[in-house]
Amino acid sequence: MRYRPYGKSGHVVSAVSLLLDGGMRNSARDWRGLIVAAMELGINGFELAGDAPALIEGAADALGEVERNLLFVAWRPTALPAEPAQVVEALLARTGLGYLDLLNFDDRPPSADVLARLKQTRWVRSYGLTSDDEDTDLLISSGGFDALTTAYSPVSGWRDRNRLKSAAERDMAVIARDIWPEAMQPKAKPFKMPLLGRRADPLAGVGGYGFLESTPGWSAEEICLAYVLTEPAVTTVRFEVDHIDRLARLAEVSDRDLPTGVAAQIEMARFSTDGSRIGARG
Repeated sequence: MRYRPYGKSGHVVSAVSLLLDGGMRNSARDWRGLIVAAMELGINGFELAGDAPALIEGAADALGEVERNLLFVAWRPTALPAEPAQVVEALLARTGLGYLDLLNFDDRPPSADVLARLKQTRWVRSYGLTSDDEDTDLLISSGGFDALTTAYSPVSGWRDRNRLKSAAERDMAVIARDIWPEAMQPKAKPFKMPLLGRRADPLAGVGGYGFLESTPGWSAEEICLAYVLTEPAVTTVRFEVDHIDRLARLAEVSDRDLPTGVAAQIEMARFSTDGSRIGARG
């Protein structure tokens, strides 16, 4: 597993990190097993989403076995009251973590005044946004946040790429998600009988992303991950994973280089007749 610096904090986080969503019906034992397996693979970055009892119990049990300074733990609450300090304090008491490396805000972050009061507690070392909408650029330019969690993939458009650049220029860490979007995943096409007397187009399908499924030794998701990790602004790529075998394959990608020519194929597909429409979004 490779590690990358987290902003200007001096801390490092694994190139692949794990989202633990309390909305899933996992037991505390399931959560503990998944977290321990991730740590054995070299993953030190974890984001807790929500505060479901099973998630908190399993995370506290697993993370408590490791020195706190070796971990990078984020929390994304489902909702925050007007004054979130008490909620953060309660979570830290339940988990025994002592502090959060990152507090992530979904949709509408608190006001600057509330954020300033929360920072005075020193229970949270950095604050971040989880957003992809038009307001994100304004929030980045405000300078009040340390990290950005956003969708980023080989088909991301220039607006998304400029967003990452703007965040990096402000020393914000970038946490990439949704690196293998549905637009790149293969879809079954209905069979069509060729019209009599019409020759098949020999270039049909050229310029698409079909090569992602036929690269020896790589899955399409693994190629997308390796590609996203070539972006200097990306600190870590966040996944929600249920199965340990998939987690192991993704963790291994951080130590691999893209096969020769694949990056060029991705760029050609992005600007092709099919790919340009996808890449132009955002």
